[in-house]
Amino acid sequence: MTEEVQQEVKAQNIKKTSYKWYVLLFWLFFFGGIGSVYYLFNGIANNELLGKLPSFQQLENPSTSLATRLMSSDGKLLGTLFQRENRALAKYKELSPFLEDALVSTEDERYYDHSGIDGKSLARAVLKGGSSGGGSTISQQLAKMLFTEQVVKNKWERAFQKLKEWVVAVQLERQYTKEEIITMYFNTLDFVNHAAGIKSASQVYFGTTPSELKIEEAAMFVGMAKNPSLFNPLRRPDTTLHRRNVVFFQMMKNNKITSHEFDSLKNLPLGIKFNLASHHSGTATYFRQEVRKKLKKIFKNLKRPDGSSYNVYEDGLKVYTSINYDMQQYAEAAVKRHLGKELQPAFFKHWKSKTKGLRKFAPFYFEDYTDQEKEIAVEKLINNGIRTSGRYRKALDGKPALRKVTYAYNRANYKNQRWKNKVKHFDNRRYLVQQELNRLNRDTTNAWPILKQKDRVRDEIEAFQDSIAHYKSKIKNFRDELNKKHVEYLKLWGPFDRKMMTHFDRKIPMKIFTWEGEKDTIMSPRDSVIHHKWYLRSGLLSIDPHTGFIRAWVGGINYKYFQYDHVRATRQVGSTFKPFVYATAIENGVNPCEEYLNEEVTFPAGLYGLEEPWKPKNADEDSYLQGQPLTLKMALANSINSITARIMKSFGPEAVINVARRCGITTPIEPVPSICLGTPDVSLYDMVSAYCVFANKGIRIEPQFITRIEDKNGVIIWRPTPVRKEAMTEENAYKMIELLSGVAAYGPKVAGKSTYGTGIRLRSPYRPYANIPYSVKISGKTGTTQMQSDGWFMGITPDLVTGVWTGCEDRAAHFLSLRLGMGTNMALPIWGYYMNDIYKNPKIKISKGKFDVPESLINEEFDCMKRKENAIETTESVDFDEF
Repeated sequence: MTEEVQQEVKAQNIKKTSYKWYVLLFWLFFFGGIGSVYYLFNGIANNELLGKLPSFQQLENPSTSLATRLMSSDGKLLGTLFQRENRALAKYKELSPFLEDALVSTEDERYYDHSGIDGKSLARAVLKGGSSGGGSTISQQLAKMLFTEQVVKNKWERAFQKLKEWVVAVQLERQYTKEEIITMYFNTLDFVNHAAGIKSASQVYFGTTPSELKIEEAAMFVGMAKNPSLFNPLRRPDTTLHRRNVVFFQMMKNNKITSHEFDSLKNLPLGIKFNLASHHSGTATYFRQEVRKKLKKIFKNLKRPDGSSYNVYEDGLKVYTSINYDMQQYAEAAVKRHLGKELQPAFFKHWKSKTKGLRKFAPFYFEDYTDQEKEIAVEKLINNGIRTSGRYRKALDGKPALRKVTYAYNRANYKNQRWKNKVKHFDNRRYLVQQELNRLNRDTTNAWPILKQKDRVRDEIEAFQDSIAHYKSKIKNFRDELNKKHVEYLKLWGPFDRKMMTHFDRKIPMKIFTWEGEKDTIMSPRDSVIHHKWYLRSGLLSIDPHTGFIRAWVGGINYKYFQYDHVRATRQVGSTFKPFVYATAIENGVNPCEEYLNEEVTFPAGLYGLEEPWKPKNADEDSYLQGQPLTLKMALANSINSITARIMKSFGPEAVINVARRCGITTPIEPVPSICLGTPDVSLYDMVSAYCVFANKGIRIEPQFITRIEDKNGVIIWRPTPVRKEAMTEENAYKMIELLSGVAAYGPKVAGKSTYGTGIRLRSPYRPYANIPYSVKISGKTGTTQMQSDGWFMGITPDLVTGVWTGCEDRAAHFLSLRLGMGTNMALPIWGYYMNDIYKNPKIKISKGKFDVPESLINEEFDCMKRKENAIETTESVDFDEF
C-alpha cells in the first residue's frame, strides 16, 4: 500500500472517529440536558432546591380572601362584606364562553395542547428577548398569581422564581382539568376598584353576572389581565379600549370571530356601568350593616369544627337573608320619591314663606323661647351635629390617648346612668304599690283576704325600697371614680374640641348631599352640618307577620351621608301607640262597636302618680265630633284623644304597658297616663314587630332577617331558631284588626256629616300613591307627635305589616303646619307608593283580600254602620284633602 493510500485511509479513520465523537457528544448533551432538567425540576419540586414550594393542600386550597355575600330571599346579591378584597368564586358553568375564547386566544393559543409549559412560546420568548410576547402559559400565570407573593426585580432571582412557577404550573395541570384552571384564573385575577375575581368584576363594572357578559365586556376583562392597574377602565379608558381591541384581533386571528365581526366590535364603546362595591352604596345599605352586626354576635359563639374562628370578611361565607329584592327596591324608591320629589321641596318652600324672625333660626322652632335662648339651643344642636359627624370622629380616632379616656368615661357614665334608671324604675313601682296599699288601708273591715293583701303589698314596698337603697349606694360609692374619669376626659377633650371647632369654620372643597345627587362645593364643614340638618329623614320596615321574616329595611335616605339607622332609632310614636290602649279595653271585654262620649276627661292629682290634674285635649277641639257618642272603632280611626284617655283612666298605665310588652315593645315606658297619647320613645323595629301580633292571630314571632349561613363549600353552618309566643288570643287579635280597619274606610254620619279614617286618602283616585281599591282590606294607624316632629304610619295587610317614620334628625326641626307635618302627609304616602308597587308585581304573592276570621267570631258583626240612616253612599263625594 502506497504512502498516499495509507494517509487517505488514516484521514478517513480520523473522520469516522470525529463523527462518532460528535454523535457521542450530541447524545451526551441531549440526555444530559434532559437529565439536568429532570433533576432540576425534581430538585425544585421535591427537594426545595430553590426554596419551599406550595404543598398539595395549598394547591388544593389556594389562599385567597373571599368576601361574604349577602343574598336576598329570591337569590339576588344584596352586597358583600369585605376588608381587603371584594372577591367571590364563580363556577366554570357560570362563565361566559366569550371569556374562555378571549383568554386562550390572547394569552395562550396552544393552551389545550401543553401540560403547563409551552415550549414553542418559551423558545420564541428566549430567542427574541420577549419582544414578541412572553412565554408564560395560563397555568404559569395562575401559579404566579397564587404563589409568588412578590415579583423581584433582580433578573437572576426572577429567573429562579420563573423556574418555581414552571414547576407549580405543571403540578396544577396534573391536579386540575383545563376548565378548572381557567375558572381559577378568572377567580384569582384582581380587576381593581374593589373587583377581585370575575364574579365581583362583572357586578362592579357592568352590573351583571359572568354568564351574562357580552363579548365586548369579556374582551375588556381579558385585556385587563395583562396589567389591571395600567388597563384600568375608570382611569385610562382609551388605553383599556385599545387593549380590548387587541384581544378582538387575537380572537379573529384564532378564528373565534370573523373579520366582519372584528370591524364591528372594535368600534363599540367600553359601556361601563360602574357600581362601586362599597358599604356606603348599593341596595339595602342600612340593612347590610345590621346583618354585619348580627354576624358578629353569631360568630362570637359559632366556631369551625376544629375550634378556630370564622372570618366574616375573608372566608367566603354566603348569608341568605329574608329580604325580598324587589320589595327592597320598591321601599327605597318609595322613600326617594316622596321625600325627594314631594316632601323635601314642600319643607323648603314652607320655611321660605315664614317671617324673617322665624327664618332666622330655621329649620328649628322653639316655642316660648327668647331669642337668646333660641340662639343657645341652635348652637347646641349644631355643635352636637359637628361632634357626631364623620369628619370629627375620624379626627378623634387619630388621637389614641383621647380615644382611650373617652371610652373609659363613656363606659363609666353609662354604668352610672343605668343605676340611676334602676332607682327611677323601682321608685315608680314603689309609688304605684304604695297607692294600692293606701286603697287597702281605707278598707276598715279587717277581713282576712284584705289583711293578706296588705302584708303582700308591704313586702313589695320593702323590696322596692331595698333595691332603691342598693342602687343609690352604688351611685354614691362610684361618684369619686366617675368624677376622676370625667376630669381626665375633659383635660384631653377640651383642647381637641376647641381646635376642631376652629377647623370646622374653615372653607374647604367638599361634596354635600342633595336629592339631585352629590354636589361639589366649597364651604366650611360647619355649614355642611347645617345644610344636612335641613333634610327630612325616613325609615321603613316591612315584616311577614306569619314568619317574622323581614322583607324590606330602609334605615335612612343615604347611608354615605346619614348613617344613623331610623329603623333601630327610638322616636316619640304619637297616636300609633293608641292600639295598645284599645287592645287593653278589648282584652277586658269591650266591644269594638261600643260607644263612648267624646268629651273632656280629667285625671285628678294623685291618680297614677300625677302631681297635678291632667286634661288631655283633642287635636281638633272645634270638630263636629266633639261631644258626640263615638264607637271605639271610629274613635281609633279618627285618633280621638279624649276617648283614648277615658280607656286609660279605666284600666291604668300598667295594664297598657303589659299589653305593649307582650306584643314586643322593649324600650322603657314610664307608667303615666300620658302614654295613651303616644309620649314614649319606641323604635320602628319594635312598633312593626308589635303590630304583627294583630295580623298573626295573637302570636308574636321574633323578627328574623338571616335565614341561613353557608360556608364557601355550600355547607349550612347556621340557621335561626324561631321564637314564638302567644301575646293575646286569636279572637282579640282579630278584633284589633277590625278596630284598626277604620283608618282607611268610611264611618257613619255624625251630626249629618260624613266621617272617615285619617288614612282615607289611600283610597283616593287623585293621588299617585293611592287608589288602593276597597276590596283590599287595610288596617293601620297614623301618628303625629308634638309640634309635628315625627310622622308615622303603620299599615297592616293579611300578609305584610309595614311601618314608616319620617322626621328631621333633630326634633326641633319640623313643619310648623299640622296639615303638612302630620303622619298622614309625611309617612303614609311612602306606604302607599310601596304597597302599590308590590300589588303590581305578580311574582310577589301578597294577599289582596281579607283577614281570616276566627271560627268563634264568624257570626259576630263588626260593621258599626248597620243602621242605614247613618250609612253614607259609596258614591258620595269626599274631600280627600281634609286629612
